[in-house]
Amino acid sequence: MISAQAVNVIITIARCGSFAAAAEELHKVPTALSYTVHKLESELGLKLFKRLGKQLELTEAGNYFIKKGQLILSELDELQFATQRIAAGVETRLNITLNNIVSLKPLYALLAESENHFPQTEIHISIDVHDGVWDALLEKRADIAIGAPNQVALPGEICCLEMPAVDWLFAISPEHPLTALNRPLRADDLRRYPAVCIHDTSVKLEPKVAWQLRGQKAIVAPDYRTKIAMHLNGLGIGFLPRHFCQHYINDGQLALLHVEESKQATPLFLAWQNRPPRPCYSWWLQQLKRADVQRGFFTPLG
Repeated sequence: MISAQAVNVIITIARCGSFAAAAEELHKVPTALSYTVHKLESELGLKLFKRLGKQLELTEAGNYFIKKGQLILSELDELQFATQRIAAGVETRLNITLNNIVSLKPLYALLAESENHFPQTEIHISIDVHDGVWDALLEKRADIAIGAPNQVALPGEICCLEMPAVDWLFAISPEHPLTALNRPLRADDLRRYPAVCIHDTSVKLEPKVAWQLRGQKAIVAPDYRTKIAMHLNGLGIGFLPRHFCQHYINDGQLALLHVEESKQATPLFLAWQNRPPRPCYSWWLQQLKRADVQRGFFTPLG
């Protein structure tokens, strides 16, 4: 077995260039270091150093040994640090899901901070649609959910905090035939054109459709970036979150139309598993409750 102490001795000798200089740095006698090198070379059946008088030069095998050895010692230090942190209650993984109608922008700065504070905790980010957000919590696929819609009946193990609601705008391509109607749009007007929808990711809960009229054809998009592109290209119609589409309306890429039966604002919630406090989990909850962070979720797609 190659010990960490032996690896450290070889690395120090290679850096210092002689037994005497390495012995001074390691506070050992040169003969002890010479014995360590000789013993290790005998066990490996190879030479790590070429002897040039009192100076030492690494062999090709020796060069490989110290490069790998430095990585291994670094990993051992990290192993000790991470194990101590985990024993103190720091998590190895945190699962966060976001409703697809909120922006991910606030997460980028939080992820960087989290890495500094909790380097041993893996943060797994996922996107869910409609009641798939609640489903992820109820089925314990997520520890924290951002933007869970329309508060559902919850068991005692889930807590929630109200976030700002999402406003919806009926915004479509300016070239779409519906823009020629100079009046509020009725259901019969809309039913003739495909509704661009995003599939609900619920597994256990009953899947829902955000907006589609009875008898209306659907085009199912994977996310809002694609849905907006379909609106821009006149492929279908539907409602979009105000914070995602307002700038397209302002610059004329989308036309805002009035419909008789508009889509009501959707209440959103920050929701989380009601568990004993844990360092990373508690830190994330504290940050996500901040008003400035929550405002960031209602910005355009990045």
